[in-house]
Amino acid sequence: MSWNKRTEILLSGLHFIPSTLFMSEVSYLDFLERVHLSERKLREKGLWEVPHPWMNLLIPKSKIHEFAEEVFGNILTDNINGPILVYPVNKTKWNNKTSLVTPDEDVFYLVGFLSSAVPSSTGTDSLDYILTLNRRILEYSATPHLGIKQYLPHYRTQGEWRAHFGSQWQVFLQRKSSYDPLAILAPGQRIFRKAVPIL
Repeated sequence: MSWNKRTEILLSGLHFIPSTLFMSEVSYLDFLERVHLSERKLREKGLWEVPHPWMNLLIPKSKIHEFAEEVFGNILTDNINGPILVYPVNKTKWNNKTSLVTPDEDVFYLVGFLSSAVPSSTGTDSLDYILTLNRRILEYSATPHLGIKQYLPHYRTQGEWRAHFGSQWQVFLQRKSSYDPLAILAPGQRIFRKAVPIL
């Protein structure tokens, strides 16, 4: 069976508007270099040295439709001024010995919002507007029954970090005390306070 036929079969199960389908066939190396290629294109347009309020969320498979209806149907009603990436991830292929927190399902989706803000704009491509959209998406994503986790979150309190880690908090705490007992690496993410040496 040809790749075109396989692709056609895979796409037949999706409900999309055919005229919106965009496909490009690239080599494996070009696929790996895709972000660098985007950077070069943005640099040519003078849009690389601008704020990039990117946000990545990990969404359980069972909640992806609910998430899509709310976020793509009600929150993101305008162009977000950048690509949106959606990747399915199989947790059984994931290394669970890291501190990365993933949803509690075997399959989840990484949804990345890769916006670029125009510095002098006050419209839908302004930094304030994009940050407001990001906050609305994060507020919705914090709904407990969704089980969504943010990849590389920016929390301000240990309580927020505890909630983020959930049942994995004690394991994370144990690893921290084993591998960084003086909390030398602590200040960056505000999870732990740096230990004060006793003189």
